[in-house]
Amino acid sequence: MTVDRVVGVDFSAAARSAGDNTWLAVCRRTDAGLDVTELATAAELLDTDGSRAETLPALVDFLAEPPVPTAVGLDVPFALPAEFLGFDGDDERRADSGGLWTAFVADTPDQWGVLGPLDGPEELYERVRETADTRGFPRTRATDETYGGQEPAGYRIRTQTFYGISAVLAPLVDRGARVPPVHPDPDADLTLLETYPAAVFDALPDATREGYKSDSRAGVAARGRNRAALQAAGVSLDDTAADCLTATDDALDAVAAAYAAANDHAAAVEREYTPRERVEAVIFDGTTEN
Repeated sequence: MTVDRVVGVDFSAAARSAGDNTWLAVCRRTDAGLDVTELATAAELLDTDGSRAETLPALVDFLAEPPVPTAVGLDVPFALPAEFLGFDGDDERRADSGGLWTAFVADTPDQWGVLGPLDGPEELYERVRETADTRGFPRTRATDETYGGQEPAGYRIRTQTFYGISAVLAPLVDRGARVPPVHPDPDADLTLLETYPAAVFDALPDATREGYKSDSRAGVAARGRNRAALQAAGVSLDDTAADCLTATDDALDAVAAAYAAANDHAAAVEREYTPRERVEAVIFDGTTEN
């Protein structure tokens, strides 16, 4: 399936400000690359009050009913390390990875794999660390090691992971989304790809993954370099959008997520994966041209 529409999501799950801190880049693929047609916060684009309770269901509705086949780059971990989903990592060649991720996601937020019931992000953080220490499980996935990603249940992103999986991915899968490589569906019109903007900028010539989130003059300059790198790679922006990318790293990350989804969509659907990857998902950084 080819896609003409791409959406990048820089995701927040803050209780009071998820809508103000989540940015959406709605894009159209062209012969020259990717044209950013809308760039706004979720609160603005989806007309919510900005709270998590109102924003996340509106985001699901927006993504689940695309007007055309759509690829979405979503900046949030799609899984915990495979062992927490019940994967037997001692022999990956014989491990049955089919359906583990889908069953895990469907059970959230009430059940979280081998962790059982959890009350929220804080308990997710504590139980993952405790279980990793007592059972020898890794706290990072293979893809996090490859791309320098954070621990999915770590202190900084535990809330995004908890709600990203249980309140966004789970209902989108229930409504027919494809999620390579963990949930293949040849008939889906909506494809969700896990992205990590820092990895995108690490791969882009003349961009930087370091320092661009700072409010300092150096941070503004780094965002300017990353914006220029995206434009050089074929991303088209009007002046207002270009200013947004320099002003806020959230808008910049949303466009980077869209760029990765646009570039990697076809390869993500078609390539082969290891059993571990089919359980704990992989990050797409935009390096595979369609």
